[in-house]
Amino acid sequence: MAEQHGSSFGASAKPQVAQAFTPPQKPDRPKAVGFVRDESPGADASRHAVAVRRHARSLGYEYVYTVRPPRDVTDPVGFVLGIAAGLAVAAIVVYDLTCVDDLPARVCDAFDLETVCPPITWARVAATTPTAEMPQ
Repeated sequence: MAEQHGSSFGASAKPQVAQAFTPPQKPDRPKAVGFVRDESPGADASRHAVAVRRHARSLGYEYVYTVRPPRDVTDPVGFVLGIAAGLAVAAIVVYDLTCVDDLPARVCDAFDLETVCPPITWARVAATTPTAEMPQ
């Protein structure tokens, strides 16, 4: 006869409880949207969209969305500013300054502006609050 050995699955063993998998937490990265105007000829708009997304990710942004305003919008820059504000992004990434009508200051009132060509960061204007009282 075969000798029987005690089993670890006996009545005294405690059941194993599976632990839920928790993925490692990534540090919060600033968010960005891309802005591409479809007025670019032919395949340029598609090529620009890819370049904008790639540039944003290479700078460490969490890329949220590519904004392409409808052709009948009278103020495409205002359109993207509204979407960017609603998404609470840190930056708007464009292919070049022609996307923002060569007016980076309009974007920099509330967001950083990143251009692909040339690769430049246009920093947001810092909101200042007075720290000292003015003499009377």
